[in-house]
Order: sequence, then structure tokens, then C-alpha cells
Amino acid sequence: MRLRFLAFLLILLSFSGKLSAIGSVAIDYEALTYRLYAEQKWDSLLTTGEQAINEGWDYFYIRLRTGIAAFELQRYARAARHLEKAREFNSYDEFTISLLIKSYLYSGQPDKAKIFQKSLPSDNSNRAANRLFNPLIYLETGPAFSDHSSRYDQRRQTGDGLYSEAYLNKNSFYSLAGALIPAGSSLMINAAVSAMSFNKTRIVEITGFDSLSGNYSVRQSEAYLSPSLIAGRKIRISPSFRLSNVRYSNPLQSDDSLVAWMIGPSGEKTYYDIAYGGEISYLSPLWEASVGFWSLQADQLRYAQSSLGCIVRPYGNLNLYSHTTITLNQNEYSRNLIFNQMIGGKLIRSIWGEILFTAGNLTGSAENNLQVFYNAFDKTKNRIAARLIYSYNDHLRLSLRTQFFLREGSELFYPEPGVGNIYTYNYQTLSITGGLTWNLP
Repeated sequence: MRLRFLAFLLILLSFSGKLSAIGSVAIDYEALTYRLYAEQKWDSLLTTGEQAINEGWDYFYIRLRTGIAAFELQRYARAARHLEKAREFNSYDEFTISLLIKSYLYSGQPDKAKIFQKSLPSDNSNRAANRLFNPLIYLETGPAFSDHSSRYDQRRQTGDGLYSEAYLNKNSFYSLAGALIPAGSSLMINAAVSAMSFNKTRIVEITGFDSLSGNYSVRQSEAYLSPSLIAGRKIRISPSFRLSNVRYSNPLQSDDSLVAWMIGPSGEKTYYDIAYGGEISYLSPLWEASVGFWSLQADQLRYAQSSLGCIVRPYGNLNLYSHTTITLNQNEYSRNLIFNQMIGGKLIRSIWGEILFTAGNLTGSAENNLQVFYNAFDKTKNRIAARLIYSYNDHLRLSLRTQFFLREGSELFYPEPGVGNIYTYNYQTLSITGGLTWNLP
């Protein structure tokens, strides 16, 4: 009996040992990840690669294949983390360097990409990657159309009056040329010039004296400069400066001395508008936060502007992103809060789309760290905009933007008898601009 028990015990121990051996068979992650890479099964490769890393299989090829899988799945922030580790094992592999730079760029982290590329030894810089950091030229131009004149005809004051005056917007044209110029490992200079021409009509009616109307143009030229400095890899400091030269002529003339005094002297007028300030941003793979302060002067009226902004990339790529800004703009007479919300993302292959909504008066305010300065005097109630972006390759992008503004026109009217008053009405402006950005070869 004892011998039978010992024999049974030996058989049981032998069988248990076999089960234990089967359960402890190690997975050959090298062969498995290579097969999944060759078969381009990116979902399985990403899951398997991260499982292998968690189990201690952490070396160059595992990290590289896992990073490639994340990149192919457009999870660029995730890809960057693995490719950074891969480069710690092999800092000279050009494919890893190029893919890491693109992961930074496609996850919306151009500043980080630039710092990384500039940190590479000259013999280790990938040529294709280097071209991404040559100076970038951007151009934008297009017309704007307004129904201001027809709205004024519908809404103008009627009845007996002593004096009436109105300035009507007709159409305009806008052109911009600028460049982003790398200057060292952590400095980028944004410089641009623009020219605008606004076609307008001035109408003055003086009961018993004259009824005058004349067309004229307001011509505006601007210069913009903003150096951007990266400090500590996560902080971007961007001071900015904008100077505008405004020129126009009085289209109305009269031989009557009283009328001439009321409508003002003829001849060309010119003045300068100026804005300066800057913003500080905190950079992260999935989001960015910024705070900015600016001083603006528009037609001899001074404004102070402050803003809070946040860019969110929830998936670590540019397939979906949003930009929210809250701005406080004030002068000695008024205070205005402006809310701006933009949502963008990939629509189909190589084409992205953006929609934007703005609530609040843009007059005397600026956007995008002074890249746009609204120094016209008509009040803006809100704006709806859309933009399509076509990415031809890593170096060339084309865009088409439409913006619809709801504005408030005004008429100065003195009734007979009575006290003069400013009467307002709504009108619309539609602008259409096409643009391109090009990395120089």
C-alpha cells in the first residue's frame, strides 16, 4: 500500500512539473514583434510591444517597432514617447530621428521638434528632417464684401433733420506675406508685412445747404515682429510688436465756407496705430495653456488687453484639436469681454477643416499675439468662420478661409428740432482669403 502511494505521488509530482513548465514558457517577443511589423498589424504590434516592455523586453528594436506602430495609428504623442526611448539605446539611427521629429510635428509640438533637431550633432541630422526647419514662408490674400450701403438705405433716419452723416464700408482687399525664421536652437522669429485697402463712402446731408456724397479709400500698411523663445523645453515666451500706418483722403468739398467747416478740410490724412505686448505659454503633448497682455492704440484711443487661451489635442495628434480664448479688452470708456472658440480636425486624407465662433466686439482688439489687429471703428457683434487646409506634403500647405462678420453701422442724425443722436443698425461682411505656407528647400 505504501509503495502504491509513493508511486502515485511521484506520478503526480511529475505531471505537476510538466504543467508548471508549460505555464512558464516565455514568449519570444523579438520574433513576435518582428512578424507583426512585417505583416503591418499595427494594433497588435502596439499592444504586444507595450506588453513586452512592461515585462522587461526593453531595447532598441522593441521600442522602435512599438513607436512605428503608434505612429502608423496616428497616436503621435504616444509614438514620441517610445521613439525617445529607442533613441536612448541608439542615438545615431536616422530613421528613428526622422520619425521622432515627425511625431513631434504631427502631435502639434513644433517647438519641441525644433529644439530636438537643433540639438543633434551635424553628422547626425537627417537631411529630410533638416528641411522641415528651414525658413517657412506664408502668404495670404483675398477680398471682403459688405452689404453696408444697402442696409444703410433701408435703415437710415427719415423725416425733417438738420444734419446727417454716415461712413459706409463697401469692399476691401487684404494681402499678407511673412516668414518664420529659425535663429538658434530655441529661438524662432516671426516677421510679416501686410497691406489693406478699404473702399468707403462718406455721406453728409445739411438741410438748406448741401447734400454731399463721395467715395474714398483707406489704405493701411502694417509690420509685425514676434520672436519666440523656448525656456526649459516647456515654456514659450513670445513678445510681439505691430505698427500700422493708416492713410485716407476726405472726398467731400464745398465752396460754401460753413459747409466746408462742417465737413472738414480736404487733403490726405495719415496716422499710426501701434500695439505691443506678448504671451507666455506652457507646452504639453496633449495641451497648451497661455496668458497674454498687450497695449494697443487705435486712432488715438488706447486699449489694454489680456487673455487666457488653451489648445487641446485629446488624442495626441492633429486629427482633433480645439483652441479656446477668453479676452478682456478695455479703454477709458468701455470694457469688453470676447469669447473665441475654434475646433479643427482631419476630414479626409490630406485635408483638415476648422470652424470658429467669436462673441464680442473685436474693435480695438488683437488676436493670435497681435498677428491680427482690428483697428476699424465699427462694432463687431460676432463672427463665424471656416477654413479648409490641404497638406500637399510636409513642406507645402494650401488653405481657404471664409469669415462672416455681423457688424453695427451708425448714423449721426440731428432732427429738427432736437438733440443729435447716433442711430445704429446691423450689416454683414464676408471675407474670403486663400493662403499657403512653404518650407524653403
